[in-house]
Amino acid sequence: MTTQRRILAFSLSLASVFGTVELLKTKETQTYTCRTFGSGIVQPFQGESYYVRSDCPFTLTSFNVNQGEYSVTIRRGPNGLLVQVEIIVNKVTTLLQDGNVVVKNKSVSDPCDQKYQQIFKYGIYTRLKSSLLPFSVTWHSVCGGINSLWVSGGESDLNSQTFVCIQFGLTMTSGHRDKLIRDSKLHDHKCKTSSPVLQKNDICRQFFQEIKDCVRYNNSHYQQLCEENIFGFENSQSVFCPFFKEFASQCNQSRINRFWRDLTKCAEPRCPGDLIYREKGPAVIPSCSNPKPPPFYQELTESCACPEGNVLNNGAKGYRCIPWSNCSCEFAGKSYRNGEIRRSKCHSCTCHGVVWRCSENFCRRRCVIEGPFVTTFDGKQHVLPQKCSYVASKGPNWRIRIHFSRKGLYLRKVVVRFSEELFVFKENKVLWNGQEITKFHQFQENCNAKIYWVSSTFLQVHTTSGFFFQIQLSPEIQLFIDAPDNSNYKIEGLCGNSNNNTTDDFITKSRIIENSAEPFALSWSLGNCQGNIHTNCTKREYENYAHEKCAVLNQPTGVFAQGHPHIPTDYYYEACIQRICNSGRSQKEALCIGLASYAKACAGVGVVIGDWKKNMGCG
Repeated sequence: MTTQRRILAFSLSLASVFGTVELLKTKETQTYTCRTFGSGIVQPFQGESYYVRSDCPFTLTSFNVNQGEYSVTIRRGPNGLLVQVEIIVNKVTTLLQDGNVVVKNKSVSDPCDQKYQQIFKYGIYTRLKSSLLPFSVTWHSVCGGINSLWVSGGESDLNSQTFVCIQFGLTMTSGHRDKLIRDSKLHDHKCKTSSPVLQKNDICRQFFQEIKDCVRYNNSHYQQLCEENIFGFENSQSVFCPFFKEFASQCNQSRINRFWRDLTKCAEPRCPGDLIYREKGPAVIPSCSNPKPPPFYQELTESCACPEGNVLNNGAKGYRCIPWSNCSCEFAGKSYRNGEIRRSKCHSCTCHGVVWRCSENFCRRRCVIEGPFVTTFDGKQHVLPQKCSYVASKGPNWRIRIHFSRKGLYLRKVVVRFSEELFVFKENKVLWNGQEITKFHQFQENCNAKIYWVSSTFLQVHTTSGFFFQIQLSPEIQLFIDAPDNSNYKIEGLCGNSNNNTTDDFITKSRIIENSAEPFALSWSLGNCQGNIHTNCTKREYENYAHEKCAVLNQPTGVFAQGHPHIPTDYYYEACIQRICNSGRSQKEALCIGLASYAKACAGVGVVIGDWKKNMGCG
């Protein structure tokens, strides 16, 4: 830990504005919360709230658990707002500055799900939550900085801090406070800590006169804090509004809420689109793709939410709210209106709100991985964002990993661990527990699995537990995994969970349902990344060739037309273009692989495309 962050440690788990500890009890642990807001109000772990006017960096909390470092460092600017916040969670540094969130020197947007932490919208706030500990940081961004921030954590973790002044059981007296403020000045930085200026303020006086029944204890102390906080920032609502809101919320009276907003001219936060402001609304807005967020995300906080009875149509732009029954369903990259039906040889499905209601499935649910292009067990399609190693699918006794090539947009190898056995598929070669299985072996049997070569490029693997998959080894490695018949199996990974519900396919490793594919996919990354997967053509001649040749998929009377009623072409058309532009193969070879993907998808639902290889010169 740097000297800068060691200089001042404010206690961290917090009290309410009245100086008492705020406890959020759960079955597992007690959570404490520490807040800082306005131009320098601090609500410490124990003792009274106090005020610090400084542009020096301060450490709100710092502790170590299992050799992992956790800390939150803040610095205010001349405008009184927090202009820099540094959060360290198990050696991962997140920086909040200039309206940006930077994780490990890379700007990210929410939601962002990583191995040790998640960053997501929490009502009108943004929250960073540790995946390992009950530790979170929540903040509210405004123009010019952050005007409210709080840290929550468990007592056992926060109590391991090395600074005596923030140990649990100690009271923050004026002597402790003065020493902290005096020691906070950094000699190697041009920062300044000033003594608070106490100047009578009529708004503060009227406010505390009105809420005196709520704040009977030490009313004069809090009025003094109000005057210290507002001095010099009388025209900055971003500074003084959080102070009044914090105290007014303790009264929990609608009359007080109306009074303080009229007195201070602090307007309610503005909400985009159809969303409306709620002082106590859902932390995560119910949406078409996530109409019933998990219990953790149903906490109440300040929020912009849809009117009662509606959900956010997150499939459309502009923050529009609609009745849940009017939500559209998605399948194979295509949207279906409520009541629409899609059919295949395996079943028929009716769109109901955002959920597909399907007849009994007479076919196995299959996950398809063709380079970066993935179709989940339940039919949701997405494209991987980076050339990494990923967990494709994971079950009670199997784990499938895919590894990308450095050279192009294709897989280098597939590694399957089933029980105690290890299979490696790469470069037209198959290894079983380190022993090569050649093309001349039609059958390989052991106590748990059978391997069949069904052609010179395809093989099948059957397991005793009903787990079944196919591998294509040439012209590139492609993976086809059939979900086990046992519905009690817990399945996870890039292939989804195989529960006949596309709305929860993007469940991350930390059990968060994502709306977008990128954070979902990266949560299943095992590292070893070889760069981003580009979606645009870098060469004009490749782009022209790709658009011209891949268009055959969309021709209404072309060789692929018979598949159109069963398999939409949008996803395969875009994938075909992306292959030609970025695969690292010849244009012709990439085209043939792209067209073959659509033909195989059609065959999977019982539609056999004609002699497309001959027509397209694919041999």
